[in-house]
Amino acid sequence: MSQFVGYTLELVLKGPPETKVKGIISKIVDNSLVVSHAQYLDGSNKVEKELFLQGNQIQDLKVIALPQKKRDKKALKNKDKQKPQLQQQQQLQQQQESSKRQNYKVKEEQQQQHKYYDEPVSQAQSYGHENEWESAGPKDVKQLEEFDFASNLQKFDKESVFKEISMNDKTKPEERLVGHNKLPQKTKYDIHEMVLENKKDDWDAINVNDSSDSEVVKYVDAEESRHSSIKQKTPQKAQQQTPPPQFGHRISSSHITNATLTLVSSENGSPIPTCSPLQLSEIQMMTSQKFGVSEDVLSENSGREIARLIVKDIIGKFRITNSNHNTPPLVLLLAGNNISGATALVAGRQLFNHGVRAITYLLHDDNSEDELLPCVGTQIKIFEAVGGKTVKSFAQLETLLSKLDSPLEFILDGLQGFDSSLNDLLDPEFTEAANLVNWCNSSELPIMSLHVPSGLDASSGSCDFNEYLLSKYIVSIGLPLNSIMNIYKFGYFEKHEMTHYLVDCGLPRKVFNSKSTFRKFNQQFFFDEWSIKLEAS
Repeated sequence: MSQFVGYTLELVLKGPPETKVKGIISKIVDNSLVVSHAQYLDGSNKVEKELFLQGNQIQDLKVIALPQKKRDKKALKNKDKQKPQLQQQQQLQQQQESSKRQNYKVKEEQQQQHKYYDEPVSQAQSYGHENEWESAGPKDVKQLEEFDFASNLQKFDKESVFKEISMNDKTKPEERLVGHNKLPQKTKYDIHEMVLENKKDDWDAINVNDSSDSEVVKYVDAEESRHSSIKQKTPQKAQQQTPPPQFGHRISSSHITNATLTLVSSENGSPIPTCSPLQLSEIQMMTSQKFGVSEDVLSENSGREIARLIVKDIIGKFRITNSNHNTPPLVLLLAGNNISGATALVAGRQLFNHGVRAITYLLHDDNSEDELLPCVGTQIKIFEAVGGKTVKSFAQLETLLSKLDSPLEFILDGLQGFDSSLNDLLDPEFTEAANLVNWCNSSELPIMSLHVPSGLDASSGSCDFNEYLLSKYIVSIGLPLNSIMNIYKFGYFEKHEMTHYLVDCGLPRKVFNSKSTFRKFNQQFFFDEWSIKLEAS
């Protein structure tokens, strides 16, 4: 409505009796008008400086005259249509500008004289009106006439200016930037042009043992790794990242909250009981001894559902379809010498069978006293047989990544799980684990941990290692650990930073009746699904 300010109106006010008023609109606020210089047309010739009228008081109105600015613009448009008149107007404007300059000189001399005789000169007497906006207030600036861009733009002779620039430009056409981007002109196009081709690298022909002994990474002290970036040779993507922040330090008691947290199902809000690592280990042992469901079967069940979650919620189904012309997604599996490492290998094999390429970093020194567990050794053989790649050092990982056409997109953490701790490792595995955790954090890739992020104690939830993985996802297998609540209470993670899944690994419900302390777990969690989302509340 502000565009009608300045219009001269004739208003008919509601009666009885009806009254006619003539005036200029000075302000419009909501449904009210402020009419300045309001003159009553009832013969009394009464004039009011400002008249406030509500919208419901007005019966009819008629526009008598436009604002001065719009009348000038309208007249200017009519004059622009006639070229001779436009030239005259330009000459007139030039004369006015020259007269202004003369007036400016005269007034400058007057100002100097006033200053000489210590006589004050008002702002209105100076030539400052040409740039009133420099010292005027907001109200004064609003009252200035609008700058006419159209008429002033016509004074600019673009054609002659561009001709002058072209005449003075001595740059050769082939030396210009556009000349470097030009391709040789073709009369016939090749068959492959304008066609999207599938990007390929020879995955099956890559040998991860190509790296020489001189490329073996130099281990750094695990304690020093918290205060400096990784010193060993790391993959190219990790080198481009900034050094990771100092993760994994112990939280002081002042940061520990006493708030009680519980896990609930995001489907129906029902509470989910938690267990200790010792209880989960005993339940799995009874499942194998009394019901014949071995650890391999439990790993197979859980690994397949974990692979489905990764494809569905993280990588995306569209990435592994035939219509995707890019190279397949690439994931990294971190496998320790434990049950969680075997489960991660099963998930990697399932992913590979469905079109996702998988690399396993096996944290195990062949010269160590601890032999490779049968469940891990079996899954490694199957994983490599179906086409997966296994590396045991950063040098091998770097060599493999440099030969692939796709970057890493996701990390599945099976280094520790519920049945082991990184803090129990000995060198060189201890230092290698610290470097590996540090590298994964610096890569800023989404990480999914099994049971608990590696580096945090599965029993207490505290950080007993120099570093811990900044996981975005946690997968509890069979039952969630009660230490999950502590990682929130100790401040290692915020509840909104992590997505928590519970996966059905095939524990028979009758196993929970075999011991009184297990009866609280005898509940139906999954119904028609094999995994559910959990929330901390």
